[in-house]
Amino acid sequence: MLCNGGLSGQHFLNALARSASEDGYRVGVDFGGILYDKKALSKYDEMDYLFLFAPATEMTRDAIETSYMPIHTVLLAPQVRYLYQAMSERVDGTEIKCIAIEPITFAEMAVKELFTLIK
Repeated sequence: MLCNGGLSGQHFLNALARSASEDGYRVGVDFGGILYDKKALSKYDEMDYLFLFAPATEMTRDAIETSYMPIHTVLLAPQVRYLYQAMSERVDGTEIKCIAIEPITFAEMAVKELFTLIK
């Protein structure tokens, strides 16, 4: 999930991870920079989902192409949803989904509904 780098995004992802875990999935949460550290990523090899948070400025086309783990979905927190068009263009031609989280979904921590879009 791309955000402004504050705690609300991390809090939201932790809630999303708890919800997925309650549904029986093996889930991890970490900082997005881990995508470029093969050794650090290895601790998540057995996970079904790895939710990452990072400042919106970190998601470049180069970052997508040099990640050691495939990226399946990019979530945009409400604070950076204005970047949706630019991010959609960045992932164009890939299998990556781009989802702008609605402010009400974020505020109400409606993570179960969001997880159905990610799966």
